Parts: sequence; C-alpha cells; structure tokens
Amino acid sequence: MSMQICEENRLRKYNLLIGCPRERERAARSEMRYFVGDLIGDEDLRISRTHVSGLLAARTSLDPIEVVHQLKEFAEENPYQFRFAIRITPLELCVEADIDEITKAAESLLHKIEKDESYRVTVRRRHTDLEHMDIVSAIATKVDREVNLDHADKYVWVEVVGEWAGVSVLVEDEDILSIMTMRDDQY
Repeated sequence: MSMQICEENRLRKYNLLIGCPRERERAARSEMRYFVGDLIGDEDLRISRTHVSGLLAARTSLDPIEVVHQLKEFAEENPYQFRFAIRITPLELCVEADIDEITKAAESLLHKIEKDESYRVTVRRRHTDLEHMDIVSAIATKVDREVNLDHADKYVWVEVVGEWAGVSVLVEDEDILSIMTMRDDQY
C-alpha cells in the first residue's frame, strides 16, 4: 500500500488538514506557524496550499492528534486568537484518492476501535469523483463493530482532497479542533 500521495506532481505526506475562510490561506498559514511552530515547538512544520480555496494541508513532525489536543487546550483559554485557522483535523495516514487505498488505510487503523465500541464512517470530499457512499460501504465491510450514526465512540474519518485522501480513527469531540463550535459552546 502506498502511503505517499501525489499532488501537483510533488510527493507529499500530510498529517494535518486546516480549514480557513476562503482567500485567507496566507493568514491561516501564519497562524499555524505561530501556534504549532512557536507555541508547540515544531520547527519542521510544513504547510502547503491545496487546490481547494479555504483549505491547507500540513506536515508536522509531531503526533498530529497530540498537536490538535495541545491546540485545543490553548484555544479553550484563547478562542479568539484563532482568527483564520478555524478547523484542524489530524490525518493519521495519507494515500491516493482511490477506494482500495483508502480502505486499506482505514483497515490498518481499525485496531483503535475496541470490540465494545461503536463506530461511524465520516467522509468529506472535495474535488473528487469518488462517491461518498462507495467509500463508506467499502470501509464498513471491514469493520466488525456496532454502527452508531448519532453518537459513535470512534469515527473512521476520511478527508478526500482531489487526488489524495487522509484517513484517521478519531473521537470527534476530542481529536478535531473546530473554533466555531468552541465559540458557540461558550455562549
């Protein structure tokens, strides 16, 4: 299984996906350099634009889920410091945007879902012809756990961006940083 992806003819391995307002990618990149580079201390952070407006892809040398947890701690105290980088999703594996590759990547992460835990497959697609339900169905055939679409213990999270896809097994409320949700919860 190929864990490298090809975007714009350059090999990349991404492990963070950063959502920002459209046309504000430069400001979001600066924020992420400050938050992850300066505050958390990742001097090797690399951030790239994607061909999707309002979406950046990054590579941290640190554990991407731990990076999101640290950013969440900071955001809980300072939610208005995050003005442009408003959604950060960790990607555990990055593969070609191919159903078989995505399924193999998801299958390699299924050990993170305990026997007594429920799961849900969540797919977010951008600039792809892959069908949402085709991806969900392919992954679901590999998971021998109870499905819970409303309150799953774990989420098999798939982000498809053009020719590449990121796959993770996450606890949605803990492992994804959504600044807008945090702000809504404070009021």
